[in-house]
Amino acid sequence: MSRSVSIALGLALLAVTASAQNDTYCGGSLQPNMYNTFDFTYNHGGNFTVVTMIGPTSNETSLLYCGDAPIGTQALLEAGVNTNVQQFKVPVTSVATSGNFTSSYVELIGQGNSIMYMDDPQLVVSPCLQQRYANKTLQALNDTQYQTQFNNISAAFLMTTQPAENKAVYVPESLEVDPLQRVEYIKAISLFYDLGAEGQSVYNKIRNNYGTLQNAVASIPADQQKRIGWVEYDFSVSAWRIRNSVFTRAIIKDAGGISFPLRGDGVADRSILDITDLQTMIRNSWVVIDQTNFNGQNANQGDFNLWRTLAGVTMDELPGKRVYSLSGTSNAQGVSDYDYRAPARPDLLLQDLIHAQYPSFNVSWTFLDPGFIYGSGPDHVMTAAMCGQAVYNDAPITVYAGGTFSGDGTVSPPLVGSGIYGAASGGSSGSKSKTPIIVAVVVVAAVIGAGFAFAFFKWGKRAKEDRFIELEEEMNNEIPLH
Repeated sequence: MSRSVSIALGLALLAVTASAQNDTYCGGSLQPNMYNTFDFTYNHGGNFTVVTMIGPTSNETSLLYCGDAPIGTQALLEAGVNTNVQQFKVPVTSVATSGNFTSSYVELIGQGNSIMYMDDPQLVVSPCLQQRYANKTLQALNDTQYQTQFNNISAAFLMTTQPAENKAVYVPESLEVDPLQRVEYIKAISLFYDLGAEGQSVYNKIRNNYGTLQNAVASIPADQQKRIGWVEYDFSVSAWRIRNSVFTRAIIKDAGGISFPLRGDGVADRSILDITDLQTMIRNSWVVIDQTNFNGQNANQGDFNLWRTLAGVTMDELPGKRVYSLSGTSNAQGVSDYDYRAPARPDLLLQDLIHAQYPSFNVSWTFLDPGFIYGSGPDHVMTAAMCGQAVYNDAPITVYAGGTFSGDGTVSPPLVGSGIYGAASGGSSGSKSKTPIIVAVVVVAAVIGAGFAFAFFKWGKRAKEDRFIELEEEMNNEIPLH
């Protein structure tokens, strides 16, 4: 079946209105979308609901039915629905997912046990999914066994086209969207489980958390806003790339920061950076987030030293010498959960990005434990044995209290260098002072082998759902946090 299914919704379908949340519909009830973030649409009609997932280049429509049998051809014609539409009996009871991306949505509505197959389950961070994989009740999707595996499930929430599409539900993944936009899929997937109200509740809490944090830093004076670079080194082409997606630009702005390039909008995400531009960006950054995958690059000899060598910067140019990781949580193999939760929990990333810039943002929040041990690895290593004990995706979502933050009183130094990563005109701004730099290192891809030595990292003690960890290069003297 084509990944894009055309649906004509007739008058027999009920348009969703504000009163819909008070009625019972197949799949459950959702509140009207008031944010103009249309990642999916839904329409109720009798004992069925039509759901359309909207992707960057194509859409896919599914029909959910709550009776004992699929909706017949005549009923579909009378309702104005394409008779070739995929139909799913609600609630679905067993599913497949595209790895960590879509499994987080399923877990957040409390249905992690329904996942039978997933891409690369050995990379999963969720303790309960790790446990099920160890017990062989969760298995890897296999290209040669798709038909057999699909016969055993009710639906498959996938990012890409698969050979057996008869039960596949397209869940688009794109970085060219607002940080909150992909959270919408929690609601869409909840309808397949007949848990619309639960999905709406989870979505509301995540959105409210994000908005509360965003509003809290909205009053930071412009001269105190921190400049944040976001880069990665691509070993396949021996070059640096800038991360400049809609997602990265938006979450930096929402965290009270300023993204690079400082002017112009013609630099595409993952564009190759000239080494001079990279160094100019580093010198003008307060925080540098690095998503380089050092796996297989002799990382155990020192990621930070390798990073500095690749960037061509000296210790004198990095007076802050603080290193943060976007992920404070990994599985026993060292696989970060950044990709696992970024689409579904951007509020956690926003919280830590704010605090990495402004440690005084919330003094009651335990960001780091000064007694951490050098080379100890990630503070929150999730294992299968922690299922039911560790707070993770299937746990209640904490709702943040409100408040405002007016800055830390530190004015960002003048820009140095020229071009779109430096001063507006050629040359330096005239200041000889150097920008204090915090380098945030993110090892996103898998580090295979439980015995892999993280001797190049100094990891901080984290609160349960913190996303950044401060790492420091090994030094004779401790660097104060404030």
